[in-house]
Amino acid sequence: MQVQWRDHQMSTRKWLKALLVVVSMFVLVYAVARPALHSYLITHPRRWRAELTQRQAGLPVERITFQTADGVELTGWFVSGQGDGGTIVVSHGLGSSGAGSYPAYAFLNRAGHNVFTFDHRAHGHSGGRHSTLGPLEVQDMLAAVSYLRARPGVDPERIGAIGCSMGAGVVLGAAAGEPALRAVVAESVYAELGQVWERFGRVGIPGLSLSWSWGAPMRWAAWLWTGERPSAFAPVRLIGQISPRPLFLIHGESDNGSCTVADAQRLYAAAGEPKELWIVPGAGHCNAHALQTEAYQARVTAFFARALAPQ
Repeated sequence: MQVQWRDHQMSTRKWLKALLVVVSMFVLVYAVARPALHSYLITHPRRWRAELTQRQAGLPVERITFQTADGVELTGWFVSGQGDGGTIVVSHGLGSSGAGSYPAYAFLNRAGHNVFTFDHRAHGHSGGRHSTLGPLEVQDMLAAVSYLRARPGVDPERIGAIGCSMGAGVVLGAAAGEPALRAVVAESVYAELGQVWERFGRVGIPGLSLSWSWGAPMRWAAWLWTGERPSAFAPVRLIGQISPRPLFLIHGESDNGSCTVADAQRLYAAAGEPKELWIVPGAGHCNAHALQTEAYQARVTAFFARALAPQ
């Protein structure tokens, strides 16, 4: 049987219209629906409801609930240090949790500091429906600092912060407007949140040196999902306000995905003194501690010992 592939009832004009419809549907799905879905998944991360206990920490742990200025209830854990150190607030990255992040910073307890780690909004046990990857999470950090300043046994003049990735952007944004944060360590941090979305949206054709970014529609979708414009939050424009409080920037030499070595260098150039920058050879995103454990712990411990020394 011979198959007739050509419809003699279809004129060239009708074929072109049909082709236009198909192309339009492809563009609608690929250029609109795909970026919107990708953006939704990023701003609504899967919750990791980890718990931190005294048995896990090896030190007394107190589970805390506190509230942000915009009414979001957050959950945190206060781990008492065994010494005369200060108090360090931990800000976790996107998709992580406060309790899950604690083991990486337990060395600060061993150095004598109290450690306060908490779940950011839309993460873990905390309230909130979406993550903004920085802007609203700054309010979470400010609420944590406010809680600590009022807590008995915490010296309000000796509070520092440490964070990685999203958490690093948060501590920079919070420290810029909150003098009570006396020292900041920021690892694998972005300079501008808008550029992070450009990198999230980067796509290409395998085998060809052709790529483009769906960053713009993803940013618009993120604005729709969260009510916050990603391009409005830029730690590089805020970091200069932290001086004269000490700042320590850490970045992996091989970390050039959503956050890049160039970001770290831009931030360092924009920061005031005193400041430090450590580009860790061979390290990727947020794994400087895992790769250079002894050096990382020694440098971060020494930084906080100097910055949060009793007056």
